[in-house]
Amino acid sequence: MKLSTSTNIVFERPDKSIMPMEDMMEMAFAAGFDTFDISFYDWSLPHSPFLTDGWERWLAGIERKKDELGVTFGQCHAYTYNFCAEMTESERRRHEELTERSVYCCAALGSRLCVTHPETDFDSPALVQSSKEKNIAYFRELLRKTEQYHMAFAVENMCDYAIAPRRKYGVTPEELVDFVTDFGDERMGICWDFEHADIMKQDQRKSLLYIGKHLKATHVSDTHSMTDPDLMHVLPLFGTVDWKTAVETLKEIGYEGYFSFEVNNYGNYFPDRLLPTALKLAYEVGEYLMGL
Repeated sequence: MKLSTSTNIVFERPDKSIMPMEDMMEMAFAAGFDTFDISFYDWSLPHSPFLTDGWERWLAGIERKKDELGVTFGQCHAYTYNFCAEMTESERRRHEELTERSVYCCAALGSRLCVTHPETDFDSPALVQSSKEKNIAYFRELLRKTEQYHMAFAVENMCDYAIAPRRKYGVTPEELVDFVTDFGDERMGICWDFEHADIMKQDQRKSLLYIGKHLKATHVSDTHSMTDPDLMHVLPLFGTVDWKTAVETLKEIGYEGYFSFEVNNYGNYFPDRLLPTALKLAYEVGEYLMGL
């Protein structure tokens, strides 16, 4: 396994300003991180240069910083939207433009693996079957459109506790394995989000054993809450996940991918003066966990 961190480990500052990604990369690199996971969940929020006509200049600045530091980008997180939902053609075109742009950016930074979300057909009385069919059709087309980037994808286990009694597709290992098996393309696998599984009270060991060879990526974070987003996505060992069992099982199934932090509610709360210490702790926690 290789330790990496999402670029959202430091994103928003306490005064709600946004730290430039190049600054975050410098600070995280100084703390020990040398592999990054660019998140287009965060970088598609309204303030983002990714959404503007200047997105190529923004990307070029990140590429320069990557080369200057000698770091790499491993697994990344593509832009996502609910493609199963009804929307206007112009809305769908815009979402597709941003999805393809995000995959291009990940590829330009050297990544060959994008995490994405299985989406849900909430309007269907046959929610699982309809969602599965629409996800298969959508991702086959996305692979075709992005074939030149040599990109693989991993669908993430979702969390629907907060919308109960409604539910989402792709929450259970059973649905994810069924999806990737029927999808039938080695470029499609699964990303296991430990925090989502913890919130859904899933057995991490049994889930990972069931997923087995289909596991391509991980999202590593902890939580204090099942519903409060301000208490989610915290640093491992600061919440309720059983990390010893999780890491031991990753090793048991022969997982060799990225152990990638997604802890946006960690660094965002620290003032700039304390960030070097906070990031060093995060790095040491990651190294400790992978040594379990």
